[in-house]
Amino acid sequence: MSELFPTKTIAIEVLSCTDPSREGEFNRWYDKVHIPDLRETPGIVDVYRYRDMLPNLGELGAVFQAPEGQPVRYLTIYRISSGDPWDLTQRIKEDDKKRAGEGRMIDCIKTYEVTVWDFIAYRRTVSPLHRPETRLPDGMPEALLLVFVATDPTEKLEHDDWWLFTHAHDLLETPGVVQCHRYWSLNPKPAEDEATALNVYEIDSDDPVAVLRRLLEDDRDIRRPQGRFVKAKRRGKYHGRGIYQHWDIM
Repeated sequence: MSELFPTKTIAIEVLSCTDPSREGEFNRWYDKVHIPDLRETPGIVDVYRYRDMLPNLGELGAVFQAPEGQPVRYLTIYRISSGDPWDLTQRIKEDDKKRAGEGRMIDCIKTYEVTVWDFIAYRRTVSPLHRPETRLPDGMPEALLLVFVATDPTEKLEHDDWWLFTHAHDLLETPGVVQCHRYWSLNPKPAEDEATALNVYEIDSDDPVAVLRRLLEDDRDIRRPQGRFVKAKRRGKYHGRGIYQHWDIM
C-alpha cells in the first residue's frame, strides 16, 4: 500500500498517442519534456503516469468500454495544491496551447478528458500485507482501478453510505486490493450524466488483471445475489474508467 495522495486534491487526465508507430517517441517526449514543464506550473505538486491494461483484459474490456482497436490510453495524475483547482486545470490547457506554439508539444497526442477531484474518504485492508506497502521510487501504487460514479441526486446519501460502510469493505477482502480512496467532483458546471464521485482502488499484485477478474466475478456471483449492491439510476461514459499499471519513467 501507499499513502496515495498526501494532498487532498487531484486532477486526472486521460490521453493517448494517435500514431501507434510513434508510441516510443510520444513517451520519451512526455517523460523528458512535458512532465518537467508541468512540474514548473504553480499549484502542481507532482505528476505521475500510468498505462492502461485494456489490451490484457480480453472479454473484460467490454465492461470498461474498450472497443477493439482503441489506442492505448495513458493516465496522468496531478497532485494539486491550489485555492482554485478547477481554474488551475483550465490554465494547464492554455499553457499547453502556448507550448505548442513554442514547439514543446508533440503532434500525436489526444486528450479525452480532464477531471478534478476532492478527497472524501479512504479505506484500507485489515489483511496482513505480503510485501512492503510500495516498491516504487515515487511511492505510488503499482496498479490502480478507477471507477466513476454518477447517481441520481436523490440517491446520493444512500449510495455514499453503501460504498463507505459496505462495498469498500467487501472489495478490500479481495486479495490484492489493499486500499481505496473516494473523491468528489469539483466541476462547477457538470453535465447531467457526468460522474460526481470517483473511487480509486490500489492493487498490489503480480497479476492486477486477475484481481479485477475476481472482483467482477464476486460482484456477479456473490454480492449481487446477496443483496449487497445498490443501483444508481444514471450512467455515463467515462474514458478514464479502467485498470492502469504504473509507468516507469524512461
